[in-house]
Amino acid sequence: MKLSKIKKTIEKIRELPTLPLVANKINAILHDPKSSVSDLSKIIEKDQSITAKVLKLVNSAHYGLPQKVSNINRAIALLGYRNIYYIVMTLSVFDTLKNLKKRSFDRRKFWVHSIAVGILSQKLARECNFLLVDDIFTSGLLHDLGKVFLDGFMHEEFEAIIQKAENEGISYIDAEHELFDVDHTMVGEWMARAWILPLHVIAGIKHHHHEVEKRSGLSLSQDPFIDIIRLADMSIKVGKFGHSGDGSKHQPKLEKALFRRLPLTKDDMEPIIADLSKDLSKSEELLNLAL
Repeated sequence: MKLSKIKKTIEKIRELPTLPLVANKINAILHDPKSSVSDLSKIIEKDQSITAKVLKLVNSAHYGLPQKVSNINRAIALLGYRNIYYIVMTLSVFDTLKNLKKRSFDRRKFWVHSIAVGILSQKLARECNFLLVDDIFTSGLLHDLGKVFLDGFMHEEFEAIIQKAENEGISYIDAEHELFDVDHTMVGEWMARAWILPLHVIAGIKHHHHEVEKRSGLSLSQDPFIDIIRLADMSIKVGKFGHSGDGSKHQPKLEKALFRRLPLTKDDMEPIIADLSKDLSKSEELLNLAL
C-alpha cells in the first residue's frame, strides 16, 4: 500500500461523520456519578430516530415485557441504565457507518461478531472485577472498526486480504500483515481518535491483536482492559459467533498467553460463553432495526 494512498485514507477518515451527539453525551453521563435516569432519558429523547428504535426494540417479543413502553424513562426503569446505554451506543455506531459501501463482505455477520465481543468483554470484566464495564463494551463493539472503513473506502485492498485469508486458511490479521504495512487496528485507532472516544476504548481498538510486549504508544497500552478484549475476541472466534474476516479453514485457539494476566482459566470460559447465546438472541432484533 503506497504512502500516498495511506495519506488519502487518513483524509477520508477526517471526512467521516462523527458519532451522533447522543452517543457522546450518554457516555459522559455514565461516567458522572451525579447523573440520573432523568438526565439520560432527556438526552436520548432529543434524537427522535434513536428514540423510536429504542422503544421498538424494548417492546419487541425478545424482551417479553408485561406492558407496552411508551417513553425512554420507563424503558430505562425496566431494562436498566446500562442496557439502554449499550442499545443506544450500538444504534449510533450502526447509523454512522451504514452508508459506507458494502460489497462482498457480510456486514451482518461482522456486526454479530462485534456485538458478541462487546457483550463478552463486559461479562469477562465483571468476572475479573474490572470497573470500566461500559468502556469495555464500547471498545469490544468497535474493536474491528477499521475493517468497515477498509471495506468501504479501500475495497480493492480489503478484498485482497479477505481472499488471501480464505485461500490460505489463515486469519484476517495475518493476511493483512503479509500484504500491507497498514492494518485495521491502525485505521480503527485513527477513526476512534477522530470520534474523540475515551482513551480506554482507543487502546482496546489499537491493541486487540497485540501481546503485552508489543503494546506501546498510549498511557493505557499495558492495561488489563486490553487483555479482556483480546480474550473475548478470540473466544468469540472459537465459538464461531458471526464472522470477522478470517479464512473459513482457520482454527483459532485459546492460547495460555491470553489468560496470563487475568484471574480466569479456560475452564471458566465455557459457562460464560454458553450464557452468551441468550444475549445475542436479543441482538438479532437490534440488527434488524439498524441494518
